[in-house]
Amino acid sequence: MRNRLYFLSLSLVVGIIFANVGVVLADPRHGEQDQRHGNESRLTPLRHLSPEANRILNAPPPKHQVTSFESGVRDKTAYPYIQTTLNFVEGHLSYKAFLSSGQEISYSTRGEHIWYSQCYGDLCVLVTQKNLLAVSNSSYEWEKGHHFGEERYRVAMGHKAALVASDRKLYLYNSYTNHWETISLEQESLQSFANLFDKVAITTTRRMLVIDLPSETQFEQNLLLRGVYQFEMRDGFINFYSGDKLWMFRHRTEAFEEVDLTD
Repeated sequence: MRNRLYFLSLSLVVGIIFANVGVVLADPRHGEQDQRHGNESRLTPLRHLSPEANRILNAPPPKHQVTSFESGVRDKTAYPYIQTTLNFVEGHLSYKAFLSSGQEISYSTRGEHIWYSQCYGDLCVLVTQKNLLAVSNSSYEWEKGHHFGEERYRVAMGHKAALVASDRKLYLYNSYTNHWETISLEQESLQSFANLFDKVAITTTRRMLVIDLPSETQFEQNLLLRGVYQFEMRDGFINFYSGDKLWMFRHRTEAFEEVDLTD
């Protein structure tokens, strides 16, 4: 009797097991459930991390903003009509620039994302997540510069020069020399940028900069805790106005001259 009960119980258990296996195998959602449970099991170790570690791991990628720079100082320069003399087009994983001479210069963008692109005057500029790129009518290839991967950039275009500004650095492209120049911003912020012919004028909250593009020479004047509210570039000089003071930069002497406007 005891043996019969044992065999009956064993048969019942085996029957239940086979019945459950058949239902699972017949269910088309079984594979999806296994895949979902498998994914959950792989993610399980993350639950044991600290809240701060999980916040870092699950944080969204940083957002980058590249916009056109708007001057905070009034620019009274009478700019001549400036025509864009070169063009570029976006190809498959590349940008191609067509110079006024008819030469074609290509740059491969494989592995890079284009944040900003613009042509003006004699040059074109690209900003990617890795590099600064520029080309001009005097170039033989795209000139590459490097930035620090900050979140915000502002681009200002001139006829012969272009500026890419972050909160910490100014990156100036000189089309005469086909070169990127880096200018550090220490406890100051950019206020204005202008380019007329072979001169660049930059004002910050602390100083005025004039750059001669062919020679790459920089001339600097400290603002002495004053603010520039207006400037004007001309063929022979650049005027920076600050209340009752005027700083005049003469091209001939390559020096700043202070003028008192109350006399």
